[in-house]
Amino acid sequence: MKYILDFDEVLFNTSALKEKMAALDIPESERGLDVFATIAEKDPAFDFKSLVFPGALAFVQEHGKDCVIVSSASSVTAENNTDLEQQLAFQTEKIMRSGVLEYVGKDNLRVVGAEKSEALTEIRDILRAQGESFVFVDDRERYIREAKELEIPAVWMDREQRGFIKGPEGLPTMLEFPRVGSFAELREMIASWKKNEE
Repeated sequence: MKYILDFDEVLFNTSALKEKMAALDIPESERGLDVFATIAEKDPAFDFKSLVFPGALAFVQEHGKDCVIVSSASSVTAENNTDLEQQLAFQTEKIMRSGVLEYVGKDNLRVVGAEKSEALTEIRDILRAQGESFVFVDDRERYIREAKELEIPAVWMDREQRGFIKGPEGLPTMLEFPRVGSFAELREMIASWKKNEE
């Protein structure tokens, strides 16, 4: 099985990075490579690898080349989306500094703007042609829904254990998607799928 993984809040604790930046008086709106120099200057001991979720690290160490990271450089905070080139550079560098590419490999990384559908379509087509089974894991509803439209099996990573999101009418959304809160739960889900296939 191949694993198509989002980066922020799936593999990497982006909320903790935002807290770190705030503690160092670096605005969340800052993007581009200068941010990394500023963090290193203000806290030379800080290591981006420390923000990779432990279960995520174990997963990519075990599955390495079976993983593909598809990450959006756009921020959930709309006012931070002002310079796509700086956002792409920032996101790529953040992933590089996290250390996960040591296991996954640079060829298995796609950093995109706001839309993942083109990258997901390309990966889906390659994996289908190879006869591979695959699953996409993301924490954002829009990308989970994009995957569904592209006929890609998707799992919603709900690390905050928010439960199912409620829409404007107060009704739960995302009910049609499997939901996990950690890589331990993802492993259990995949094991049950494999067992059911036997």
